[in-house]
Amino acid sequence: MKSLTIKTIANELGLSLSAVSKALNNYPDISEATRQLVVNKAVELGYSPNMFARNLVKNISSSIGVVVRDTSTIYGELLKPISQAALKNNLSIVMGDSNRNHDLEMRHIRAMIDSRVLGLIIAPVTTDTTDIDQAVAGRFPIVYLGGHVTGNKKNIVSVDSAEGTKMAMNYLFSLGHKDIALVSDFNQSDSTNIKLEIYRKEMNRKHLNPTAFFDKSVDGDLVSAGYRIVDRILNSGRRYTAIFAVKDMLAAIIIQALRERGLSVPDDISVIGYDGANVSAYPMVNLTTIAQPKKVIAQKLVEIITRQADNPAKAEPEQFYAKPELVIRKSCTEIV
Repeated sequence: MKSLTIKTIANELGLSLSAVSKALNNYPDISEATRQLVVNKAVELGYSPNMFARNLVKNISSSIGVVVRDTSTIYGELLKPISQAALKNNLSIVMGDSNRNHDLEMRHIRAMIDSRVLGLIIAPVTTDTTDIDQAVAGRFPIVYLGGHVTGNKKNIVSVDSAEGTKMAMNYLFSLGHKDIALVSDFNQSDSTNIKLEIYRKEMNRKHLNPTAFFDKSVDGDLVSAGYRIVDRILNSGRRYTAIFAVKDMLAAIIIQALRERGLSVPDDISVIGYDGANVSAYPMVNLTTIAQPKKVIAQKLVEIITRQADNPAKAEPEQFYAKPELVIRKSCTEIV
């Protein structure tokens, strides 16, 4: 069958291209009568097998809602590949930043419910998703992004944190490091707990002494947390040769704090990060890191939404944990 275009529908109905486009995208300045006229004509001309038209018939939009707890983190960097993956499926994204605030998170979600999004991708503020699940109530599929949410009854897309931590530790071991500290800001995510657990197991496997430095401040000031952690490390009485930071942004701050205290990275101390955030590639950081495959994650998120959109209430939960990659730069060196 020949591909149907907006121009075909416009010619059939004697409407402008703009009017048809707005009707197909549920613009508010198009009357319901005109919207229904365009939808009916699209279906009549054989457009209904296309997801876009199918959604119009169901009176839902061609958008995927994306809510992240903080766009200044790795989650913000996932917005572009998610948008690109959505575009390949004739979809767009509607984005909300909850700023680590649950009330704001729920406001974004309710707005997306009102706009009848096709599905929701969310990196939630807390591990308790009860409010989110109840608000959506099976209207559309939800895919939880990242390590905050666990459970076999939910759609989850994340990174294999255990495998990534093993990569980081084995790389440091291969360089001869034995005195390795794990550092993290205040974080209750499942992925951070996994990193801590695997770090300890890997250190114990080598008969080494594991030590983790967590900053307990909950004010969200990552810079201050990084500087406090460095001071604790330097005042601990133990000479660490390497630091494993659970996120790249924290690793970048650690590097700067070490330099301000007269230490050279990596000559005096090596630093490895986790995420593959854009900051890791900055020349002044040049961070060796365990990188998340952003495009793979984005594609999987959109795949699950589109696959479950027809019948979200009866869809089987899907879980995908992407394999990370070791990216070697210049923040780690061999112990001589």
